[in-house]
Amino acid sequence: MKDFHCHLLHGIDDGARSFSDMEAMLKKACVSGIDTIAATSHYSSERENLYDDAWTKANEIASRCSVRLLKGMEYDLEYLADIPHDKLRTIGDTKYLLVDMNRDYIIHSMTNLFFELKLAGFRIIFAHPERMLPISELKKLLDLLEENAVYIQADTGSIMGRYGEHARKNVFYLLDRGGCHFLWNDAHRVHHFLFRECRAILDRRYGQGMFELLTEINPSALLSGDDIVPMPKRKTFWNSLFHRQ
Repeated sequence: MKDFHCHLLHGIDDGARSFSDMEAMLKKACVSGIDTIAATSHYSSERENLYDDAWTKANEIASRCSVRLLKGMEYDLEYLADIPHDKLRTIGDTKYLLVDMNRDYIIHSMTNLFFELKLAGFRIIFAHPERMLPISELKKLLDLLEENAVYIQADTGSIMGRYGEHARKNVFYLLDRGGCHFLWNDAHRVHHFLFRECRAILDRRYGQGMFELLTEINPSALLSGDDIVPMPKRKTFWNSLFHRQ
């Protein structure tokens, strides 16, 4: 499995609080079946200056754990336009940028921004929109992202209720509609690695193969430059059953 949204670098953001926490997170990733992980710290100019040294230290541990560690950062949508393109840190030196809206309303200028980034050769992965918006706005956002060929990443914590019932209902709306391309942990602590728990839920709800699509097939395609595939929409019968729950 591959997890390209993780805050494991010590001393960078609100992720690992100590060197031992960072080591414990990498060990947990290994025993969870993760073979490749991206250290996507929250971006700021100060954090960018600290990033490479912190990543190098983490990579030494990752190598001992037989985990491939990629570079990357998570960018706040509001400030993304102010960062020069040559300073943007993509996931694993691919063309993919991880972007967080980080607010409960839609920024309408983002359509122009995404278009400019696309022309510059980047592709956007929108991080966990299910956590931020009311369902009415989430529906509008999903249509907007589909129109602009923006990919969507959901958090395992949303499925498991880590962010409350609002995020849990929203993430199943995304999944049922086939609007999700990646499922990652967004781990800040050891106990945030939830792939195994989520796999049982997705297998039961969508059948075998959907979990692999979101955690292995599409992340591998991201690295190789192949096409990213969304989940198929859930059948109407199952949608009706879910809404009665």
